[in-house]
Amino acid sequence: MKSIKTSLKTLSALSLALCFFASSAEARTWTSTDGKPLQAIFLGIEGDSYKFKMPNGKEIAVPKERFIKADQEAAERLNRIGDDSYTKASARKIDALLAAGLKKEGFSSFNEPLPDDLFVRRVYLDITGRIPTREEFKEFADSARADKREALIDELLLSRGFASHMFNYFADMYRLHASDFNNGVRMDPYVNWWRDQLEANTPYHELIHEMITAEGNVGQNPAAGFLLRDTGMEFDAFANFGQVMLGIDVSCAQCHDHPFDEWTQSDFYEMAAFFGNTQRSLGYRPSSAMMGGASIEMPNAPEGWRNQFMKWAENTKGIVPRDQNSNEFRFFVGALGWNVTDNEGLETILPHDFRGSGGKPNEVANPRTLIGDAAKKGGKTRREAIAEWLIGPNNPRFALVIANRMWERAFGRAHLIPVNDFSDDMIRGSAQPDVLKFITSEMKRVNYDLREFMRILYNTRAYQSIATAEEPDWAEKYFFEGPVLRRMRAEQAWDSMMVLAHGSEIDEKQGPDGSFYKKILNIDFQTASNDDVWEHYEMWQSARGSRMGMAMISEEEGGSMSPTIFSDSELRASELPQPAPAASMLDTFGQSDRRITDEHNFDGSVPQVLALMNGTVTTRLTGLSSKVVDDMEEFDGPDDKVRGIFHTLLNRFPTREELDLGMGMIEDYGDDGISDLAWALMNSPEFLFIQ
Repeated sequence: MKSIKTSLKTLSALSLALCFFASSAEARTWTSTDGKPLQAIFLGIEGDSYKFKMPNGKEIAVPKERFIKADQEAAERLNRIGDDSYTKASARKIDALLAAGLKKEGFSSFNEPLPDDLFVRRVYLDITGRIPTREEFKEFADSARADKREALIDELLLSRGFASHMFNYFADMYRLHASDFNNGVRMDPYVNWWRDQLEANTPYHELIHEMITAEGNVGQNPAAGFLLRDTGMEFDAFANFGQVMLGIDVSCAQCHDHPFDEWTQSDFYEMAAFFGNTQRSLGYRPSSAMMGGASIEMPNAPEGWRNQFMKWAENTKGIVPRDQNSNEFRFFVGALGWNVTDNEGLETILPHDFRGSGGKPNEVANPRTLIGDAAKKGGKTRREAIAEWLIGPNNPRFALVIANRMWERAFGRAHLIPVNDFSDDMIRGSAQPDVLKFITSEMKRVNYDLREFMRILYNTRAYQSIATAEEPDWAEKYFFEGPVLRRMRAEQAWDSMMVLAHGSEIDEKQGPDGSFYKKILNIDFQTASNDDVWEHYEMWQSARGSRMGMAMISEEEGGSMSPTIFSDSELRASELPQPAPAASMLDTFGQSDRRITDEHNFDGSVPQVLALMNGTVTTRLTGLSSKVVDDMEEFDGPDDKVRGIFHTLLNRFPTREELDLGMGMIEDYGDDGISDLAWALMNSPEFLFIQ
């Protein structure tokens, strides 16, 4: 490698050699302290130097101090999230394609550019799921940096708030529900697995592959919760699989050929057959006589393990079989057996009243994909084959579905709606087909890195436009002049209230993590002694039901068997029990009960109005002893206090009329006036909407 001194001598020449750089528009220009430009891809920081990839493909290292301060700040940021040259190029491509589509439809351009105050509030809500604090708003508003928008986007994408807000979306999409399902089984480790994967920014296709191919119970392998979620309702589970991963609703074809689409009843059962020999529990029973075969006595355990252990418990611990007092013990063994494995003795059977085309009643359904190429088994299990087919490069739907969903998260409207059921004709006839095709290819290019994909969307001029205030009719095409004005999700409203009550530290607070329950079920049946398993049963006895979900293993005690019962409810929505209980603030504002995919409700209601007007949360946030009111003590004049309230609640500057009105309230009523102003702003429509 050339020395740093030699490399520095070539900076000017290399920066001009754009014709040799395959994607010159994608390379960031860096500026040295003596004004010399360098166009290169940033690779990272090594010691006191920055590493770059030059147009000729060579890598060089340049001392940090040779660059201007703005570039040093950019390098620190990009070292954490990655070079943004391709990000910006992709964003520009999207804008160009959108603009061409808009022009074709008679639009002059995008909506007006978004001003800074609306931008900062929007990106905090869209990326982190909460409004910014007053300090965060002011820091951005006061910054004179030319790259402050892209810098803020990157910082928020790297925050825990990004994973928290993303979790809320996938919790609705995948119906994450931690409460008891059967035999006292809970899904807390599976729920927490989702949190961990999103915080680690695990590529989406890897996450899906792990869920589909997982074995064991949620203690041994939390990803198994995806298949265990619907034990006993296997065909409903498959219908849900089609919606969330392929954008196809084939549930209608379970009982007959689809009346409005191409799917036949045979299609349904042949695709479902990829999961037909997946055993989901110890007490497996065929569902509606449509799945047949012998069940495994204890999945993923030596032959005869369950009977041997039950006999040992009877002889040494006094457990009496079928005695009412032994129910708890049987529930424990049943929970251990709520356990995914592949059982070649199971098959998917066409129903006795089968009336569709392509099959006969009581026939065995052979696995066959609904679309695209056939899944290649080649020594793989059926689940491995369908997982690899699903995320494979030739599947026309997988990348499209998640790209379309992520677009909806940014713009409030998807290209294809509903996102869980659209036809090939709808794809071809979408409002911006070139954009849809491009973002699908970009999802593959970024290797299903959802953070990088969203980074691209947030950097577009289209996203950074004033919202379209008039909601487009669902039956009409929308050409994306800008995002659509939308109301906060229930979780965004709750999290914004929590940040008003506690400040930005709410992002770092964590709730129960399912660690105690995970440890209870995490038994290696091949090596564990009966005494080892009994010790886990005693752990089971110490906490049941919702208490089990709140039980955590204390790290300070080295993973002791004695749990800590978590009781703090002042947490972000993603850290609370999933889903929120009925009649809670989250439930009132539309959080899904996680029974049906994508069932979050955005409709307004009288209980929501009452909760904001005189609910306990509003009283705590805007009362005289609230943090919002107390924080105004640092300001001297009424004008600064009014600005402070607006910065805190609405994250913008007040108009002259609003300023005068607020000052009058404070001058007339003192702290009561501050409280009243805060209450009025929190109850204004502006508070709950993402502009």
